[in-house]
Amino acid sequence: VHGWKGDQWDMAPGTIHPERLSKSLQEFRFHPLELDAEHVGPFIPKFMEIDQRKDERLSGFAKILADTVSIHGAATALMQLEPWDFMAVYYDGIDHFGHGFMKYHPPRQEWVQEEEFELYKGVVEGGYLFHDMMLGAKLQLAGPDTTVILLSDHGFHPDHLRPEHIPAEPAGPAIEHRPYGIFVARGKGIKAGEIVQGASVLDLTPTVLACFGLPTGEDMDGKPLVTIFDEPPSIQTVPSWDEIDGPNPDGMHPPDALLDSVQSAEAMKQLVELGYIEEINDDTSVAVRETVRELDYNLAQAYMDGGKLADATVLLESIWTEWSYEHRFGLNYIACLNGMQRHEEAKEAIKQFAKNVVESAKWAANRLEELRDEAAEYGVDLPRPKPKPGVDDEPIEAVDTEPVAEEDAGEKAESRPQDLPKKLLFEIRKVISLLQPMGTVITWMAIKNQIALGETEQALPSVLRMMEELADHPLPEMHNQVGMALVDLDQPETAKVCFDRALAADDENAVAHHGLAKVALRLEQWDETVDHSLATIELRFHNPQAHHLLAQALQQLGDSENARIAYGVAVQQAPSLMEARDHLVALLDGLGETEEADLHRRIMEESRESREFDMAIVDNDIDKIAEGIREARSLRRVKVFPEVDGKNKDAETRENDAVTVVSGLPRSGTSMMMQMLAKAGLQPYTDDQRKPDSDNPRGYLEHEMATRIASEQDWVSDVRGGVVKIVAQLLDHLPPGERYRVVFMDRDLREVVKSQRDMLDRLEKEGGRLSEGRMMQTLDAQVARVEIMLAAREDIEILFVAYDEVIQDPKREAMRIAEFIGGDLDIDAMIEAVDGALRRHRIEE
Repeated sequence: VHGWKGDQWDMAPGTIHPERLSKSLQEFRFHPLELDAEHVGPFIPKFMEIDQRKDERLSGFAKILADTVSIHGAATALMQLEPWDFMAVYYDGIDHFGHGFMKYHPPRQEWVQEEEFELYKGVVEGGYLFHDMMLGAKLQLAGPDTTVILLSDHGFHPDHLRPEHIPAEPAGPAIEHRPYGIFVARGKGIKAGEIVQGASVLDLTPTVLACFGLPTGEDMDGKPLVTIFDEPPSIQTVPSWDEIDGPNPDGMHPPDALLDSVQSAEAMKQLVELGYIEEINDDTSVAVRETVRELDYNLAQAYMDGGKLADATVLLESIWTEWSYEHRFGLNYIACLNGMQRHEEAKEAIKQFAKNVVESAKWAANRLEELRDEAAEYGVDLPRPKPKPGVDDEPIEAVDTEPVAEEDAGEKAESRPQDLPKKLLFEIRKVISLLQPMGTVITWMAIKNQIALGETEQALPSVLRMMEELADHPLPEMHNQVGMALVDLDQPETAKVCFDRALAADDENAVAHHGLAKVALRLEQWDETVDHSLATIELRFHNPQAHHLLAQALQQLGDSENARIAYGVAVQQAPSLMEARDHLVALLDGLGETEEADLHRRIMEESRESREFDMAIVDNDIDKIAEGIREARSLRRVKVFPEVDGKNKDAETRENDAVTVVSGLPRSGTSMMMQMLAKAGLQPYTDDQRKPDSDNPRGYLEHEMATRIASEQDWVSDVRGGVVKIVAQLLDHLPPGERYRVVFMDRDLREVVKSQRDMLDRLEKEGGRLSEGRMMQTLDAQVARVEIMLAAREDIEILFVAYDEVIQDPKREAMRIAEFIGGDLDIDAMIEAVDGALRRHRIEE
């Protein structure tokens, strides 16, 4: 089908800037159905043998190719028809070709079926050849006087390092990436035949600015790559380009512009099909919670990359507590604890991780049985993994299962997993991932924890046994981990064997060279330290530890000036690397550079004071945490609910169709507020199943259905004109179609946590595994997410009520609450329901 010009192929408004180009560029959109045999054949010669009813890979290939053609057509048209002095084009075709078809690239891996290999083995090479052809056309149009830069942020493993399995999690396909990309530049004034060291994607914009003689933004993380120029340009700076207005509109959408829901849904569908995200859950509330979870996880990873481990820990601890079967959250949480030297807490977290692995494997085995019948309807026979116990001498009890590959799921059936609906296939992959062996991971974390705690005598035999067991492991990562552990255990000669194994598996492995540099330094082999440090830096320039090793070796060799430079790069890349800064100070003192040495001493002192203060807040100073939470909460609510007190209803008329909700954290005074409103005349929605006790002698006024609102919501309409208690973390499940007034109880989190702990002790339950301070931070973070989501809903009004103020001035607060709810409420009865004597866990300021 040719000539897609109808509404079904029109671009959404705002796609093109300036708008005048929309009509011209429309004709360059290439639809997958426009592809002929001559287009597909060079990539997949045997495409006619593919049964497209069962195999969607040909369709996926067509989408990638058509999209790439569209981008190239528009770019080359603009180069010829529009005036320009700068042209930037992003081709994502190679990335999609790699994710979809690199597994079939020669040589065939043993886990790839011969039939599939023969069909798709030429796609990746064809993709690169096609991009080479497009590059040739662009170079011809650009002409010899144009500076051209070619950049990629990563590559793909084309060899035995290609992963057989993709993690069943958002962004799981990133495991297929090779960490090294490319940077190539050509043009007048560009050096020919030179190697660029230490380039990063962050350096692209500063380098382009340098090409035009424009200043670099001081807020940019990258740097101009001045070494590519024959004559290095003079680099000027400005505070930020964000503050500089250009002469022409930049085409950015206005802040209040909303994406069309259909367009957004299609964009999400594409990400699902590419394997970057999980298929959206049909339950909107679940989908929202999962989206917030992933946003928090991504933010936590960004914090980790930026060295803000305390901030990352709070987020990871919260989401791991709620999604305990998502092992990636626990692994990153434990990594953060180790990074902050909180090894005792890491030890407890590892034990909890092991318990979660056991429980998740049991759940996954049961769930897989439930999915078996559903898959059988599509002719797919799912695997039957057999659990096996962990190794007897492992320091942590765990359960492993035999490795399970989703590709194994169709060996005895006519159909294969690809025939399953994507949502079902993704769930099966997630369930199977929970049945993969984890005993080695748990054991290894425990060993590293022993080393960190100084228990070297216990750790060394385990590490040596691990080294022997992994002798023939095909991937370098495990050899590197064992080698680094042996370095920490002061076994450099043995560690060298591990790093050599890693390089045998991957001769461009930066971690292995880094490990060998550490070994050489321990053995005082200064030239070898320099060689391996430089090899590490050449592969990954941003590696402050490698620069530190290089500096130490250069200093030992008497090259003080280059050692000074290397120390400087190390502390520039990692300002908190105190050991490197300390060595730099000693070197500067020896060179007589006392002024610069004193500057670094001041930085070290300020950093130590800041770290001590931060750790006091994180670990010990509960009062500081409470103060910070109060300030953050106040600012947040002013921003999120700026007009909450202006939404009060006429006290004369309470609309009987409104649902009044009392909410807050458990033990924040929600039962007291329910008693006040019940006395005032509102009908409480309660089943009276939870009886008064010593923690709450006047009763709880709860209903079991409120605890199940995430899955059952039909009962909510029964509350109209009355009041129900719902815990804060469940408020986002309030179904649309009702009008809500939420009375949200606030109480000092120190009192809330102490009260919850006392209640758990009385019930003889363990509760959460968090320290008091981090429990406070986690609870507040959960409430913050709920509040932000609720603020976007026009069907909900919220009044925040402070527990302390109700106790201190019940009349004033009763009147304020009555005004908010509206209607003829009995103020005196509300006041009578307040009993200050029942307040426990008072925090004296």
